[in-house]
Amino acid sequence: MSSKCCMQHSQILLSFHILLSQACLALFLCLSLCDACSGDIDPSTGDFRKSHKLRIGRYAQHFVDALSFDENPIEYLMHRFPEAGLKPEQMRAYLGRFGLSGHHHLQPICKLSGGQKARVVFTSIALTNPHILLLDEPTNHLDMQSIDALSDAIKEFEGGVIIISHDSQLLSQVCEDEERSEVWVVDNGEIERYDGYFEDYKAELVKEIHDELEDDE
Repeated sequence: MSSKCCMQHSQILLSFHILLSQACLALFLCLSLCDACSGDIDPSTGDFRKSHKLRIGRYAQHFVDALSFDENPIEYLMHRFPEAGLKPEQMRAYLGRFGLSGHHHLQPICKLSGGQKARVVFTSIALTNPHILLLDEPTNHLDMQSIDALSDAIKEFEGGVIIISHDSQLLSQVCEDEERSEVWVVDNGEIERYDGYFEDYKAELVKEIHDELEDDE
């Protein structure tokens, strides 16, 4: 199979239906897809090509755990992105855009909550000015208001987006533009494009569960 990443103004929303017996396999497939897109692994067959100018921003839970905990958010971002040429007050403005309140900007990262650390990671992704976003369970540690804000930011982003998520609230919101989004389903060890919209997929799952419950009675 040959795949090619292009800098197109389109979004691909990746959702998946996981049965308990298939959870590990489905998670492996989804993470492998992101690893392949980001260039962390090579495909087992075929080839994967992307422009050397392509910038990919990736969010994953372990990125939060990999933050430099002995620095505060300003120090961390200033050290990591010196090429941005931003002054501390400008970096504070970036953090504010992602919902991290001012009194947390100079607090050691180790003392921040999971949601606050996630905001630092989202800020660092924005500073890379990516063409494509790979978001693996981006709503972990986020409250309802933050999920709404993330949804709005994704919809305003003009590049490509791949989202791996169990969060139906997020997926329902970002899939509202039916001409700009697709749903891919991981099931039975395969990833397939769903021929329909996310709300159709949700309704189909509800019907399947209802039918299974009736069969068990």
